[in-house]
Amino acid sequence: MKDLLKLLPQLLGMMPGIVKFLKYIPILMILVGIGYGAMYWTQNYKDPYKCVDNEIYEQVRIDSNVYKFKGGYCIDGGTK
Repeated sequence: MKDLLKLLPQLLGMMPGIVKFLKYIPILMILVGIGYGAMYWTQNYKDPYKCVDNEIYEQVRIDSNVYKFKGGYCIDGGTK
């Protein structure tokens, strides 16, 4: 207990330095959220176009497996 009381002035002396950096925590949380969102999007991105029988089809909605004819020609999945 006496050791803790001896350290108390040092701990209290460090508090202004610690509190000074607390204002940056919300900014860091926002940046981390943006970074995580970008990483999640790149990991789960699905191309809305498909090449079937050398013709291009576009996905109707992101949550469906329905494609409509878009037009144009494609070779090996690439568009011309």
